[in-house]
Amino acid sequence: MLDFALENNFNHLMIQVRGRGEAFYNSEFVPRSSVLFNDLFDPLEYVLKKAHQNNIQVHAWVNMYILWSSVEPPEAENHLYYIHPDWIDQKGNNEGKFNQNKNTLETSNDGEGYYLAPNHQAVAPYLLNVLREIVEKYEVDGLHLDYIRYKDYEFGGNEFALNSYRIQSGDDAPIFLSAESTVEEKGKQSASRSLKWNNYRRNSVTELVKKAKEMTMTVRPDCILSAAVKPNLYIARDRFLQEWDVWLASGYLDWVIPMNYTSSFRNFAANIDLIYENFPPKYRERIIMGISTYNQSSSEALNKINYSKLKQFPGVSIFSYNVLEENPDYYAPIRQALVK
Repeated sequence: MLDFALENNFNHLMIQVRGRGEAFYNSEFVPRSSVLFNDLFDPLEYVLKKAHQNNIQVHAWVNMYILWSSVEPPEAENHLYYIHPDWIDQKGNNEGKFNQNKNTLETSNDGEGYYLAPNHQAVAPYLLNVLREIVEKYEVDGLHLDYIRYKDYEFGGNEFALNSYRIQSGDDAPIFLSAESTVEEKGKQSASRSLKWNNYRRNSVTELVKKAKEMTMTVRPDCILSAAVKPNLYIARDRFLQEWDVWLASGYLDWVIPMNYTSSFRNFAANIDLIYENFPPKYRERIIMGISTYNQSSSEALNKINYSKLKQFPGVSIFSYNVLEENPDYYAPIRQALVK
């Protein structure tokens, strides 16, 4: 991978160091990934040493809220899946919840898998400690936040987080509206509470991003903080509670990387046009366009790179290396375009 990056003029590498609640580095509290068999080997330390020797910057890619997605449970006994199932998010209708008496999680691993609840008061401090340990122990050039969002719109129903919301707001989430209200009153209450509830959920994610920036500025000021985000601004904000326009405009992030991974050129262009219309030119260099390789030909990927440049987004992020490794010929036409 390092040889490929050097030969093909990549100047930044996004290296995944936390996948599904496990570490690809030496951590004092995050369980070591089960795919690492040599206890003496530190992948992050190795990559940093080799990359810096060749003037390549390394960004530690950290999956944030997503915790586990395999059908089989984790091997590590100190995985959060076991020690803090009460931190895991549930749907707003409370289908599937943590059973305090049995100390188990009663929910299915549907879709992407299990997510930590962004609105649980213990989750943000834990994740900040994960990030802090990395930037304190390793000379990383950047921190890259992935899965920094709710699993989907209907989530946020973690039992303990909801109890905290009731205490803080003096109100119930919309899913607990009183059945005694009239239809008209209930409609007004529902609209008001939904707005309040959605803002609360968005803010829980935004606050973590903000605190991550404050932490990096204290511990490693030159560290670039970036995030992988949903490419459609409105879908990101309204469905996944991910207000990345606010994060970028407020200076909480140095870069955003829209995962513009659709194979459809029309949809790809529509996402870019939406970003173009909402951000003034001064932000263009801080928006690194994510280009996929796993679902399209190299010529299709090249067309998207050229369109990004046409719209004055000069930076691109290629996802992922797997395809380039398996098919060396894939990258040749793309390389010619990027080195021009």
